[in-house]
Amino acid sequence: MTTPTRAQVRVLKSLQNQTVDLNRMVATATARQQETGQPPPQSWYAEYQARAIAREELTNAAYAGGVPRAWIDQVRERGDRGIGWRAELYLRAPEPTDWDRILGDLDADVQRQREWLALDAAHTKISPATEPSAAADIDRNLRALHNRTVGVANLLGLTTEQGHQLWGTTSDWAHAAVEMLDGVPAEQVTQRWQQLARTDTRAYALQAHALADAGISILTSAALPSHEELVPAIRAGLPLPQPLFRPAVTTGEDIDTAIDAANPTRTGTVDVDVETGSATAVFSHAVAAEAWGDEPAADIGAPQFVAPGEGYEP
Repeated sequence: MTTPTRAQVRVLKSLQNQTVDLNRMVATATARQQETGQPPPQSWYAEYQARAIAREELTNAAYAGGVPRAWIDQVRERGDRGIGWRAELYLRAPEPTDWDRILGDLDADVQRQREWLALDAAHTKISPATEPSAAADIDRNLRALHNRTVGVANLLGLTTEQGHQLWGTTSDWAHAAVEMLDGVPAEQVTQRWQQLARTDTRAYALQAHALADAGISILTSAALPSHEELVPAIRAGLPLPQPLFRPAVTTGEDIDTAIDAANPTRTGTVDVDVETGSATAVFSHAVAAEAWGDEPAADIGAPQFVAPGEGYEP
């Protein structure tokens, strides 16, 4: 690929013009400080920080969506020189496309989306009356992951056919999501659901917002099913997760079994060291559940002021 696609042009244009705007902010603030002797107000720093973070997250999303690093660097360099986007300006020869990285990272997000939707559906079956604050956090994280995944897929220009080749139909998505929780006990579903509520997805939310501002759709993609399609399909195929531990015993036979397990001098279902009275637990450790989250947006820091107009071409 030697020329950018229409979606890539939108992102490159946004990156270049955002860089121009950031440098103009600094130049204007520098000139005003030299005239008045007063530094910019805190509101100026807050605005600069927000704009700089937005540009960095758009850069990250562009790279994830297959925009060559050579083009990203070039438009930022031009923006630093005060040159706004012009379609007639040439772009450097790009590096070879690393499809293993691009599609591998996107596939990881697709698998994550399946797992999160399945966890939320399973937890709803276990505990229909969910804490409102935790439910809101889950919805926010699901939305951030979905929107960023859709945005990257659209930046790549993936079609319905390519989406089916990579991940199958909506039915395939739902089946894979259900399989992810096959045999997972209810207690672990709840634990992983709570971890999901605490996951930090701010970086993905910012990347999705930056892509949308650049003109890339983050709501629907031809290559990916919508949540409106997926959620009912997952819920329909997901059995109620079973608890790991049974309720308290009440029958005479069960009481005898419980006494055997609790008494270190009697044989039972627990391995006992009769000299020390210690027992080896049936469940030696819980299966580790990997929580995922992007690093929060980095602190860009205060800009370095330069002389007014320095580096700008007329």
